[in-house]
Amino acid sequence: METSLGSALLPLIALAASLVAAVSVGSLVVAWLRKPEPDQTAAITDPRTAGLLAVGFVSGEASRRWLPATVLELADAGIVAIHDRREIRDGDEGWPRDIHLVFDADSAMVGAAAEAGDPATAVVDSVFGPTQTGGSNLVSRGASIEIDQVLVRNRALAMLTRDRLLDAAGWYRERRPVARLRAATVGGVLGVGLGFVSLPGSGDDSIAWIAIVVGVLALGLRIFLPSWVPLNAAGLELRERSMRLREELDVWDPTRAGSAARSATLEGGVLPWAVLFDDASAIERAAEAAERSGTPPAWYRSSAPFSAGRLVSCIALVGAQLSQPIRLGPGRAVTPESRFGVPMVADHKGWGGAYFDGNGAGAVDGGLGGGGGFGGYDGNAGYDGGGFGGGAFDGGGFAGGGGGDGGGGN
Repeated sequence: METSLGSALLPLIALAASLVAAVSVGSLVVAWLRKPEPDQTAAITDPRTAGLLAVGFVSGEASRRWLPATVLELADAGIVAIHDRREIRDGDEGWPRDIHLVFDADSAMVGAAAEAGDPATAVVDSVFGPTQTGGSNLVSRGASIEIDQVLVRNRALAMLTRDRLLDAAGWYRERRPVARLRAATVGGVLGVGLGFVSLPGSGDDSIAWIAIVVGVLALGLRIFLPSWVPLNAAGLELRERSMRLREELDVWDPTRAGSAARSATLEGGVLPWAVLFDDASAIERAAEAAERSGTPPAWYRSSAPFSAGRLVSCIALVGAQLSQPIRLGPGRAVTPESRFGVPMVADHKGWGGAYFDGNGAGAVDGGLGGGGGFGGYDGNAGYDGGGFGGGAFDGGGFAGGGGGDGGGGN
C-alpha cells in the first residue's frame, strides 16, 4: 500500500519540481522583456564621464576595442607615445612589431593621476609591466613595447579587463537573479530525475513524461539565460547617449570650427571615440586635418615624413593588434529598442562559449579559471571554464555562487 502510494506521488512531485523550474525561468523572461524600473543607483550616464569601457560594455561589440581606444586617450593625455618605425613599400602597411608604445610621462605624474581615481592609469601598469617589457616593477619613462606583444600572455591586462567589465556590469545591467536560477536548476534536475525514476511501475506514465519534458525545457532555457542578463535603466540611457555621440562623430568636421558640425562633446578627444566605434571616416578626417595644418599629434613619432595615410594605417594597426578577443556570442544584435546584446562576463560558465575567444593573440598560462590556454586569454573556457561551469550550473554545487556579478537579484 505504502509502495503504491509512493509510486503514485512520485510523478506528481516530479511535475511540481519541473513546474517550479518553468515558473522561475518564465518569470525571468517576462521580467527582462518589460521596461526596466527607473534607475536608483545614481550610475553615470554621460558617455565621456562614464568612460570608454563602460560605453563599450553597453554598446556590445565596441567593448572589443576599449583597449586601443584607451591607449589613444592616454596618448592625448601625454602619458603614452606611439613610435612608428615602419618601412612601407608599395602600399604595404608594414609590420606591427615596428610600432612601439612608449611610456612618455613621469611615474610621479601617473601615480598622482591614479590616486585621483583616473581609471586609465591602471592600463599603464598592465601594458608596461615587467612581464611585458622586462623592466623593473616601477614603470619608468621610456619603457617601450611592440604593439603585437601587448596582449601576449598578459595576465595582468586580462584580469584588469575582466574586473573593469564586471564593474560596468554592476552599474549598467540588472543584477544576476541567483535565487531564480538556483530554483530553476534544482527544480529542473529534480523534475527530470524523479520523472525517470517514477516511469517503471507508475501506471499512467503521462504525468512523469510531462514532468521530464517540462524539466528539460526549463533546464535548457536556464542554461542560456545567464548570458542574457539585460541592461538596466542606467545602461539603456548610457547606450542611447552613446549612440548620439556616435552620430555626432559621423558629422564631425575639423575644418568647420565653431559650427554645429564640430561638436563640443568631441572636442579634444575624437580619435579615442573613433577607434572605440570603429569609425574609419572620422580617423581619416582627423589625420587629413593634421596633414593640412602640418602639425601631427604630439604623441605620434614617425621615422618617415608625416602623412595622413601613414597615421591612419598606424592607428589601424594599433586597433587591430590591441583589440581584445572578446566573443559576445551568437545573435547579439544591439539596437536602441533591445535590452540585450551586451557582453556578459563570467556568465557562460562553460555553456555557450567563452568570454575571451580562443583565437586571440597569445595565451595566459593555465587559464584564469581552469581553462587552459589554446590562444587568446583563456583558451575556450573563458574566466570561468571547467566542467559543468566550474561547479555545476552556477558555481558551487547547484547554482550556488552567483557567478559574474552574483549575489542578490530577483
